Amino acid sequence: MRLIPFTRFFCFLVTILISLSLTGCEGRHDARRNEEKEVPVVITLWDFPRWKDEKGNSFGWIEKKIAEFEKSHPGVFVHLRKMKWEYGPIELKAAAATGTNPDIAPVAGDIDFILKGYLEPVDEFFTQEELEKYDRRTLDSLSYGGKLYGFPWFITTNALFLNADMFRERNVKIPPDGRWSYQEFVESLQKLTVDKNRDGKPECFGFSALLAAGSYQLWNFLTMDGAKIFDEDGNFALNSPEGISALGKLVDLSAKYKVVPEDFGTSDEKKVWGDFAEKRKIAVYPAGPWAINILKENLKKGNGFNFEIAHYPSGSGKAKPIATVAGYSIFKQEDPKKKALCAEFLKFITSEKEQEALSGYGVFPAIKDLQDKMTKDTFMRRMKEILDDSEILPKIPNFAMVEEIITTQIRQAILGKKTPEQALIDAEAEIKKVREAFAQDFPVDGNSK
Repeated sequence: MRLIPFTRFFCFLVTILISLSLTGCEGRHDARRNEEKEVPVVITLWDFPRWKDEKGNSFGWIEKKIAEFEKSHPGVFVHLRKMKWEYGPIELKAAAATGTNPDIAPVAGDIDFILKGYLEPVDEFFTQEELEKYDRRTLDSLSYGGKLYGFPWFITTNALFLNADMFRERNVKIPPDGRWSYQEFVESLQKLTVDKNRDGKPECFGFSALLAAGSYQLWNFLTMDGAKIFDEDGNFALNSPEGISALGKLVDLSAKYKVVPEDFGTSDEKKVWGDFAEKRKIAVYPAGPWAINILKENLKKGNGFNFEIAHYPSGSGKAKPIATVAGYSIFKQEDPKKKALCAEFLKFITSEKEQEALSGYGVFPAIKDLQDKMTKDTFMRRMKEILDDSEILPKIPNFAMVEEIITTQIRQAILGKKTPEQALIDAEAEIKKVREAFAQDFPVDGNSK
């Protein structure tokens, strides 16, 4: 009987110890769960400068979006690396080749990244209803092999901007409905090319443009006689009677009609845009819808001019301007949760709300209905007409080199160093070599040899 109190005490003690042990285990499990929850997720984004905000910051928009996303997603951090347009594309390809690429970058539609297996398909992050809202060209531009490789953001093209004051001063008729033939175009430029002091050197010219890789200001002239720059399979198709004829007409602006400055085909963007928008030495200049707000603002400040927008001239056919599409892609991810977060961020910055704001930045949203909303502005309505006539380029491997070859050969023709025919023959031969070399290393299945 004397053992009963001790036994009861012993049982009580054991019960307390077991309880404390279980509580400790549970506490450790909770601590581990909290640690897992608190592990930060870092998403790396490499991006290019965009439109300037009120402080003149070209990265202001994306920095604001990052801050908003991080605030709504505690523990998720988006690290932005700011690239330059001059070197960014090269840096991205070098990084992808060495496995040091970011998680996200604006490379959607770049066939090199797709064929080399660097990018994630993103179809799973879109419903059919969502996809139907997009301009079909934006989806086609970012797709390959039946899969979507990017989040469409905007689409744009070039048109001809006219200094309407110069037209009126010289009694030159602005083309009705913005349409004119090549002959009407040339006749207008001749009247707008003026030698004010009669020294044999005109101070004002009818036309000028930028000729550089990445710019299609002059490429859009090359389709005026019905030629295509590339066929549906991406083969160079401009070396045709129609292509030679169109390049000849472009060359004639300098060689025959003398309606362009001496640096035509060699001037940089700052110089040629300044001659048009600031010095008013150029009457007609090709640009995208981004130029509308700048020219409006200049006029409002009292240092601008009235302007109009016109289509590219037609020759024996109708010119087909090139449309370019912008979008973001996700590089290959091992963690499906991080991949989903990347997708969530990209859907956030390319959402319908964000695309609606593009009206202030001079590009067209990828979403069809939002494009139509922008046509309330007279100038954007004309740009939309031209955009509707525009075509996206087919997917061409190693396009940076192909683009450089075409640009170089156009310049050789403009400078009179080659005939239009020889320039296109040489372009075709060089492009063929580039494509063959790429195909040897990266066949269409994307597996490098």
